[in-house]
Amino acid sequence: MGEHKERNRRSENGHHQKSHHASLPDDMLCGIGPIKCICLQSCARMGTFVGAYSVCGLMTSILSMYIVSQITTIEKQYGLSSSQSGFLLSCNDIGFLVTTLFASYIARKVHIPRVLWFCVILYGVAGIVCSISFFVSRDFVFEQSKQLMDTIKPEVNSNFTMVTTINRKTPMCNIKRDTGDGINYAVLHSNTSVCDIQGAETSYGVGEPNEYTNVAIGLIAIGMIMQGLAKAPRYPFITTYVDDNVKKKNTAMYMGIISGVGIFGPAVAFGVGGVFSRQYVTLEDVPITPRHPAWIGAWWLGFVIFGVIAIITSFPILLFPRKLRPRPHTFKPPKTGSYRKAALEFFKVFGRLLTNTVYMPLVLSNCIALFAIAGMLAFSAKYLETQFFIPAWKANMLLGVMNVVAASAGTVVGGFIVTKRKLSPLACLRMMLVIGFFGFLFDVFGYVFGCSNADIVGYNVESPIDVNNNTCTETCGCDSHTYFPICGSDNNNYMSPCHAGCTERSGMMFKNCTCTGNMVATPGLCETSCKMLYPHLVNNILAGFLATLGMMPGFIVMLRSVSEADKSMAVGFSSLLSTLCGWFAGPVVFGRIVDTACLIWSASCSGVGACALYDNDDFRIKKNTFQIIPRFLTISLQIFVYCQSKKKTDWSVDKPEEVDVNEAMMDGDEMDTIPKDWKPAPIYKGNKHIDA
Repeated sequence: MGEHKERNRRSENGHHQKSHHASLPDDMLCGIGPIKCICLQSCARMGTFVGAYSVCGLMTSILSMYIVSQITTIEKQYGLSSSQSGFLLSCNDIGFLVTTLFASYIARKVHIPRVLWFCVILYGVAGIVCSISFFVSRDFVFEQSKQLMDTIKPEVNSNFTMVTTINRKTPMCNIKRDTGDGINYAVLHSNTSVCDIQGAETSYGVGEPNEYTNVAIGLIAIGMIMQGLAKAPRYPFITTYVDDNVKKKNTAMYMGIISGVGIFGPAVAFGVGGVFSRQYVTLEDVPITPRHPAWIGAWWLGFVIFGVIAIITSFPILLFPRKLRPRPHTFKPPKTGSYRKAALEFFKVFGRLLTNTVYMPLVLSNCIALFAIAGMLAFSAKYLETQFFIPAWKANMLLGVMNVVAASAGTVVGGFIVTKRKLSPLACLRMMLVIGFFGFLFDVFGYVFGCSNADIVGYNVESPIDVNNNTCTETCGCDSHTYFPICGSDNNNYMSPCHAGCTERSGMMFKNCTCTGNMVATPGLCETSCKMLYPHLVNNILAGFLATLGMMPGFIVMLRSVSEADKSMAVGFSSLLSTLCGWFAGPVVFGRIVDTACLIWSASCSGVGACALYDNDDFRIKKNTFQIIPRFLTISLQIFVYCQSKKKTDWSVDKPEEVDVNEAMMDGDEMDTIPKDWKPAPIYKGNKHIDA
């Protein structure tokens, strides 16, 4: 008897579940085409969507930032200047600018989850395209690796013939002494370049242009443009989908979760980039360390791995419905012959945004802030490497930790504060002004937390003088254009083994360096005694936390400063201007500024390539000035926005959550079929269910 009742209850629950879902319109059911099974419908919730997309958003964020973690390595591989690498970073935004306004305008006219799925797929393919330049130049890279291993191997005695043969690779002291007739004399062989160049011939051609330089620029640029095309719909589509399917007061919370998870992208990109930077580019075991001037990390590996993961994790997004709850459509696709009317409406919306005295100044302040942030972020790894004399892998690891502690926490905390405290737009603006003031102070501290230029014998320090009143440079015939820094056992830096008077080599060690009493030396600059690295990191962590803490309040003010009808267009237009004036312009402009701080350029007969040595003091001053001026302008505009906001009364705030179904029927949308007693799909647990 009990079993019979139990079967009846299960039958009734199953019938209730089927009839409940049968009452919903097709565009509110999870699945693809006819495959919309009942088991999927319990996933039609914003929490599930946010969880699924957050994983995809993390992958796209990693792919966007991974190239930043590898920019110095790519420069060394293909001989690029900071101006060229800045252009490559900005190519991401070329594709974005082409489609962003159109994507914003059609946000409610398309199936948002399916478009987002395609965008994530495109991101993954774009990452793989960026890695192709390595495979195209694979023969060249492996030949370079072979020469490296053939040249740097343990030698008991290095004779003069061997030294001159590898002179271009390891610039030794080219001097031969003969005591056969009892008289000491030296035969000098010049190390000078065979072609007239302006720059330094570096070891193994690292940092110099090669036959694959233009190919690499083209392929990486194409991959970054594809990323931009995929990025354009992301921000307006996610905002529209979330804001249309949850209560207005919960928008900040859900967007904060998505943004907070996405902010982990740079942390993962830099952290994993640090791991890959410790692997040689060919994934072979080579007899050098990451501090060696000829070291090139496996920069391409991350593009392949994260590209494949992005493609795999994108498929759950494909199953979500067009909408999660009923809503009337403010926008309807134009009927045949009404495209002129649609275009007219587009320009009306555009005009309303341009004349909005809260929205436009706020967007301009965001553009100026992002201009500085984009430039700093693009060359953050390079700044750490050069300013504090650390290898690329360590710089990437430190930046990864900084992003985890600062950026991720700031975004989540900002969204939590806005949601839980239910901050009004004016309160959000006050929060942004306080954050901006403290951020300005941290920018000023940046002038202090840095290291001075390295003292390098043969470059900015005079070479020792021997008994005949000659310097080592003169005695050994050293070339002033050859930059292959070594660290002597006396803890002094030398421009090359030649400048230290080294005549013997054993593996990675240079021996019999006569200029300072037969010392030994290792490749690369000595580790600095400057103790400013960790104060700089703490300062940057606090500044990064504050910067991301203000993201969500700024987003809410922007979203509420426009009408419901203009919302998706406002988000898209904000993204367009922020990208054009901030993300696109920042790396290009700052890349040129970074180049002006270069002291020694890598060069060959093919031309000038990457910078081999920077002026640390000049680099630090220009970097912090590049931050402070935009910060001052941003705060000034936010003060103006606050004054204008005190007069504003038509904020786009909470609207009634109930939908008038009869009004919806007048719009002719298929949503009209929703019954008045419609409720969100329940989550079934055995014989019980919990309403959403």
